[in-house]
Amino acid sequence: MDSIEHCTWMTGDGLDFRRDVVQQIIDRDITVCPAVSPHWRMLPAIFGEERAAAMFDLVRQMADAGVKLIAGTDAGVQRANFSGLVPALSFYAHLGLANTEIIDMATTAAATALGLGSTTGRIAPGYRADLIVVDGDPLSDLDALKNIKAVFASGRRHEPNAPAE
Repeated sequence: MDSIEHCTWMTGDGLDFRRDVVQQIIDRDITVCPAVSPHWRMLPAIFGEERAAAMFDLVRQMADAGVKLIAGTDAGVQRANFSGLVPALSFYAHLGLANTEIIDMATTAAATALGLGSTTGRIAPGYRADLIVVDGDPLSDLDALKNIKAVFASGRRHEPNAPAE
């Protein structure tokens, strides 16, 4: 397999984090997407403070162990719309990951996991030039990613209110 989605380590009886499985994930170069909800801050109210903290810690342990994590959400299901990626990214900042690593998880690492890493996911010669321009510096504040000023797809500016071609 190439990726594991919703890797929460939840069982019917609780959480079962297995270091031997984590090592296999790393050894087999499997990418993991925890599929974090944009509403992750509500989990302590749903699961309880202690269990939510334990769930969060399992993602941190995977990151610390060297598991290739990518950022993704449950976009399209109940209460998870397609604008939820930036709020979901804040989860990884809560875990202590650096903003550069978090942005990489949402761009370069995600493109690579999807088999598109040779054409998109980074700013470099020969790549598609899929870009967003934001007001602010997401390297110091991920919320700057909410302030989109322009979108470019394959190097062409996208005008959201323009008629379809």
